[in-house]
Amino acid sequence: MNSLNVAIVEVEAVRSVVSTQRNNPFFQRRHNRNVLNPPIQFRNEVFWKQMVVCMCTSVQPSGPTSRLSQFAREQPFALDLVVCESNADLRSYAERTLREHGLRFGPKIAKQIVANLAWLRNGGWHTAETQFRAVLDLSLGSPPSTRIAAERKASNVLMGRSGALAGFGPKQARNLWQCLGVTQYEIPLDSRICNWMNALPASVQVVPKHLYTSVPYYEGTMTRIQEICSVAGVLPCLFDAAVFASADTDQWKEDDEVF
Repeated sequence: MNSLNVAIVEVEAVRSVVSTQRNNPFFQRRHNRNVLNPPIQFRNEVFWKQMVVCMCTSVQPSGPTSRLSQFAREQPFALDLVVCESNADLRSYAERTLREHGLRFGPKIAKQIVANLAWLRNGGWHTAETQFRAVLDLSLGSPPSTRIAAERKASNVLMGRSGALAGFGPKQARNLWQCLGVTQYEIPLDSRICNWMNALPASVQVVPKHLYTSVPYYEGTMTRIQEICSVAGVLPCLFDAAVFASADTDQWKEDDEVF
């Protein structure tokens, strides 16, 4: 099969998965939050909660009935910003809270939570809000390339290897911005996306371990997906939502706000 036929297969597959999942509540929430009604104001408490949840998604299931989703739905959120800022022994509290909710790798995540709160207090809040504004202040008429560059920079700035958020590589940095409703083109390339892409008769296979060890490889793979989505006439954030929803055996609730 030549490259042109492979491209056609990829484009049609993107269109098909989006069409199939268009009425899924998870897909509709992504469309509403990231496309129709993106956030207009940076809120520390919202950023913090999504940051904590994203840290947990790296090491445990995050489907609609998972322990992580149940934890994220709790009101009030057990690890909200006010609670964490006022806790004299945050590391022990965070570890205990995660353990009580049946979540894995509590000691590691708790240590990262402490480190990330310190980073945010030491200028990180300003850095995060600056990147938030850099993406969302772009005019509606901005070309996709301009939006992609801004979203990619926002993700790179948040990564731990940039001296920012512990536990955040190229995938989770994008996951955080996407969960906040900020991004449309840069998406988290997780196992669901990799498995979906590799199931196609494509000429290039995605190697998951390379995504997590090489930023250039991640960005190259991301650019390829963006090109396929562009031809398909689909925003990558909606492609991501469709693939994510298609892999769930349980259904998301219509009024659910998780992810």
